[in-house]
Amino acid sequence: MPRARAQRRASNQIEKMKKVVTMDPSIWGRLPDELLDRIIAFLPLRTILALRPTCRRFRSFLSSPAFLSLLHSQYSPSYLLLSHPQFSDRCLPIYDSVADQWRSVSLPSSFADACSPSSVLLSSASGLLCFSLGRSALLVANLLTSSLKILPLPVYSASSPSAVTLVSFPSPSNSKRGYKIFLPSDSADAVFLYDSASLAWTRFSGFESVLRRGNPRQAGAFFEASLYFTTPEPFSVVGFDLRSGSWDIDAAPALPEDMAFVRLVGGDGRLYLVGGVGRDGISRSLKIWELVGRAWEELGRLPDMMCRKFVSVCYHNYSHVQCLWHEGLVCVCCTTWPEVLFYRVARATWHWLPRCPMLQEKWSCGFHWFSFSPDLFALV
Repeated sequence: MPRARAQRRASNQIEKMKKVVTMDPSIWGRLPDELLDRIIAFLPLRTILALRPTCRRFRSFLSSPAFLSLLHSQYSPSYLLLSHPQFSDRCLPIYDSVADQWRSVSLPSSFADACSPSSVLLSSASGLLCFSLGRSALLVANLLTSSLKILPLPVYSASSPSAVTLVSFPSPSNSKRGYKIFLPSDSADAVFLYDSASLAWTRFSGFESVLRRGNPRQAGAFFEASLYFTTPEPFSVVGFDLRSGSWDIDAAPALPEDMAFVRLVGGDGRLYLVGGVGRDGISRSLKIWELVGRAWEELGRLPDMMCRKFVSVCYHNYSHVQCLWHEGLVCVCCTTWPEVLFYRVARATWHWLPRCPMLQEKWSCGFHWFSFSPDLFALV
């Protein structure tokens, strides 16, 4: 008998668990606005964006400082974005390192209308993307807020600009984020700097001619309010102060010896150096260093098997090598290869990120990678 009673009691509990308890819909209409904001802030971002057309209150969420603060405290993803000239319908693949999967993001129709088929993604920073619009203008866009701005170039360029560096930073007057755009001139010994605060380009002379002889496709590395660049051989580092517009030709200590190529990466408040070690322009190994004080401190060396693959991918043409920072990773990419080599700083380990499944097998060049962190506070 006790056993039978226990079985009936357990059966009754199971039946109670099966019953669905629904909330009276009228309760939602009586919730305070502050509580409703907190509840909606827990929804996935794509759901919040889908709710915007349903009513005036939902449409105002992305312009409400209080709601944006709630959302910003819970939502801070970051993706590795791949750009290729043959992607159709303005569709960009992104890699989610947390979920370890590839996804696809489509540019809103407003971007597609503003961009031309020849538009190229040049740079990214804190949720903002910078595209070229031919030889006369740039386009800065925020995918989350569907906002964009077209910036006429200060000088006519003989070719589509490629050495653009977009830098995002907090605005001193509010919680929004501003940005600056560094643009070397291909026709004058000068650089131009666009400031979103002043909405204007400023010309700075003294553009080091040694930089103009380097690879124009390499963007600057942002570190301590300056952009840092490497010069052609003999390799050295020069810096451009974004506040004063002045150049520093002695911005970093001498680089390690026997370098076949060098790249700089700025991230997490640090400056890293990626370089191939070898002679006569041929890399025998790949190493990474961090700038500590006035010295380069070696962090890691690429294992021999992985290095052989990297060398075979580049075929000793290092002008195609691009390096960037992405969420604790120093990424080494090649425009002629669809995979990414990355160094995880916290664990001091090297890995290959497999090719994106959305790529066609016949696509053999034109791969460009960017770190993309959606940010509702980034203003264009």
